[in-house]
Amino acid sequence: MKFRQTMRIKPKIIMKAIKLCSILLMILFTCFLNSCSSDSDEPTIQEPNPDNNGGTDGNDGNNGGDNGGDTGGDTSGSDIPYEVLALKNWKITLPRDFDNDYLADEVYLDKSKNDFSDDPSFTEYKDEFFFVENGNVRFSCPTENGTPTTGNSSNTRSELREMPSNGDAEAGWDATNDILKVLTFKVKVVQTSSTGKFAFAQIHDFKQDIWDDLLRIQIQSDNPNAKEGDTGRIYVLGDVTEGEMSDGFPIDFRSLNYDDRYIKNDYILGDWLAFKVTVQSSVMKIYLDDMSTPIRTYDNITCKSNYYKAGVYNQSTKSTSTGNGIAEFSEIQVSENF
Repeated sequence: MKFRQTMRIKPKIIMKAIKLCSILLMILFTCFLNSCSSDSDEPTIQEPNPDNNGGTDGNDGNNGGDNGGDTGGDTSGSDIPYEVLALKNWKITLPRDFDNDYLADEVYLDKSKNDFSDDPSFTEYKDEFFFVENGNVRFSCPTENGTPTTGNSSNTRSELREMPSNGDAEAGWDATNDILKVLTFKVKVVQTSSTGKFAFAQIHDFKQDIWDDLLRIQIQSDNPNAKEGDTGRIYVLGDVTEGEMSDGFPIDFRSLNYDDRYIKNDYILGDWLAFKVTVQSSVMKIYLDDMSTPIRTYDNITCKSNYYKAGVYNQSTKSTSTGNGIAEFSEIQVSENF
């Protein structure tokens, strides 16, 4: 009897155990499904921002805005300007003379071309006139008497010059052909020297007698040694506003648009500005903040051996000038023009 009674109890226990296990399995399976559903509903990959240079005002990332848009700040952690700006086809002219030839030194991609043999390749170069500051690249250039400069100018510079990507000898591009040549950059003026002005972007022609500095984009402040928070004006100079027919230019640029050379009258030093300059088929366009509509357009551009420049090129320096022109760039990009 005891044996048969025991046999009657065991099936009940087994059935309860099976039922309990089934319930546990259902709970685990339900939790698994919920987990999978949650993972699939919640995005785990964020699409990259197409404007990796900032642009915080909602105008397709190209508008720097009056208050600066992207304030820069490289996240790579590098302290090499070449790397921070992702430069490719440039050399730099510096306001010092380490090779004692009484001219400003130049540093190239190919270090064997450097004026001073101890300088590294431009891909590794940094110094007190060209360095990384808060993730941006700072150009600083003194104006004091005796500061070395180039052989054809009395004004000092810490400035990039567009070069072929392979670092070969200097070259120029033709403004008259149908190839689009583009320079884009984001800049803020940190301070001026006692002259109150310097150019931070240029186009030069280095072969033709008539065309020289096709374009200079400059800061001008009424305050000598202006600093961040002071006011100034951004304006355009160079052959496109100063060239006259009597000098051999195709039109009288001065009478055409000299009075219209100011492109921003209320600039506050320290604010970021976004620029684009394009040249194609003898037409040059300048964009400021709004990258879809040029703020100035100039035609009749017939020079054929041009190059872009960016940095600090002090203007109107005298033997009594003091202080440094300083600008920071968070972006400098140029199309392959050679």
